[in-house]
Amino acid sequence: MSATRTSLLPTLTAFYQRAIELGQSSSSPMLADGIDAQTLTPIEWTYPDGKQVPMSNFASQQNLMRGLVALSMITGDNDYFHQAQSTTAYVLDNFADHNSGLLQWGGHRFIHLETGSIEGPASKECVHELKHHFPFYDLLHQMRPEVTEKYLKGFWAAHVKDWQKLDLSRHGEYGETFPEALFQHYTPTPVVDPAKWPNLPETVGLTFVNASTDLIYAACHYYRYTGDEDALKWAKHLYHQFVLARHPKTGMPVYQFSSPLQREPIPEDDRLTYSWFGDRAKRQFGPEFGDVAREANVLFRGCWPVVVDNPLAMLECVKKLDDPEWLGWVVDGIKAYFTHAWDEETNQTIPMWNSGEDMTGYCFKRDGYYGDKGTTLARQPANPAYLLTLIRASMVSEDLELHQLTARMFKRFGLGELDPATLAPLSVASDTELRSAYLVFALLELHAQHGNDALLALADRVGANLMADHYDTQSGLFVTTMENKKSRLDDPVPYALLAIEAAYAGVYDQIPVALSTGGYLHGEQLINGEIKTVYDRDVIYRQPHVEMAMS
Repeated sequence: MSATRTSLLPTLTAFYQRAIELGQSSSSPMLADGIDAQTLTPIEWTYPDGKQVPMSNFASQQNLMRGLVALSMITGDNDYFHQAQSTTAYVLDNFADHNSGLLQWGGHRFIHLETGSIEGPASKECVHELKHHFPFYDLLHQMRPEVTEKYLKGFWAAHVKDWQKLDLSRHGEYGETFPEALFQHYTPTPVVDPAKWPNLPETVGLTFVNASTDLIYAACHYYRYTGDEDALKWAKHLYHQFVLARHPKTGMPVYQFSSPLQREPIPEDDRLTYSWFGDRAKRQFGPEFGDVAREANVLFRGCWPVVVDNPLAMLECVKKLDDPEWLGWVVDGIKAYFTHAWDEETNQTIPMWNSGEDMTGYCFKRDGYYGDKGTTLARQPANPAYLLTLIRASMVSEDLELHQLTARMFKRFGLGELDPATLAPLSVASDTELRSAYLVFALLELHAQHGNDALLALADRVGANLMADHYDTQSGLFVTTMENKKSRLDDPVPYALLAIEAAYAGVYDQIPVALSTGGYLHGEQLINGEIKTVYDRDVIYRQPHVEMAMS
């Protein structure tokens, strides 16, 4: 390791102290979701009527909690850990619904930082929603085991509308009760039949992979905490439906394992795309593409949920289990996607159906759920974050094809060369212009496995690029863009930089695992005189983010 390296730990320590100082409520241990780096005040949500509310959405603070815990591990100062414990305990004590067990958090609900009132965008009726959040359940369970376990069961009870059909809703209702022996109350039964492909089950709810993955992740944690084998069976059963729904020839993953059941006549206006009109992909693309045109098979509108969020969470679940079959399903999906949708020569991802049909250059013939008439699909530069998926999968799998794919992508990004059999570094680049928090974690995973210090130096280089893009020296905060100067405290960038310091301190394998790009709020705001449904990442932080969840 270079003797001239300057540690970022003082800067990061000051950032977390600053986040607590500026973000803590004056009346409780609750923290703000973000800070305006120019005014040094908590981020506010603006309702269509102009009312502004300082946001405290604990689901949008899970990376922040991980960072505080990790900072105590690195520095030995337990004050940060105690802050995380205090905030977590307060939320669990005060904002768990008595009947359903659901927490007042997620994509459509938050708490007023100062008054403690429950808030949420009216267009979504303040429902419960988690999509690729993957909360820091170990901290929640450490503080309040019974509340956390009730939440994990209540999460399933609120979102599974028909257990036999696995008809799911991404929106859960508060206030409803559920059987104590929830996972024993029902028995898993077959849902997806691959022999019937291209026909998939029709459901009232939308079986989005991002919402489903959080359910699977929750059930696996419930099993870990209670030993409930039935919870684990349900988790695997739900994931298995996505596996069964994969394309029979390519094996490429699906975004849903069902199609929306048509419950109302299709309107003449193609811009009305509610799910009760039936499968949106069939409606928009069926005349040109036939049977493959189903929502499940679309891999041209944001692949992040199927190639990053879902496999990372499933790998974390599998790590706690001895289940080669489950691991094999995860690995097969990763290989199938990148085998077909990654153009190694250009290092681009290809928009396609999961049949492998290339949609590059296709111009939409009509308006619809996936975009306006005239939208033209284009290939996109591959995201170096994909390496975290590939490397973590390779670390727990002996699959040679997966290892070879990982080595090829590592080389294609100009990061060096890896032994295709073991992924041991044969050479490591001394510099890179890449800037990705997930790439930092990928390099640190390789370093933890192989101990090559050149990987740490390369992680430092990526970290320096992230610092240049996101660290605002005037406020001492990490901002999403230097132009907008808003600090989203759940952003993984400061945690990635902290992970580098953990690696130098020899405790990287002890800090909480990085799994999520963080939470969000989704609801109505008045934009240019028109009420629109928007994400806080877009309208507040103006963040060049990864592909967000479909609504």
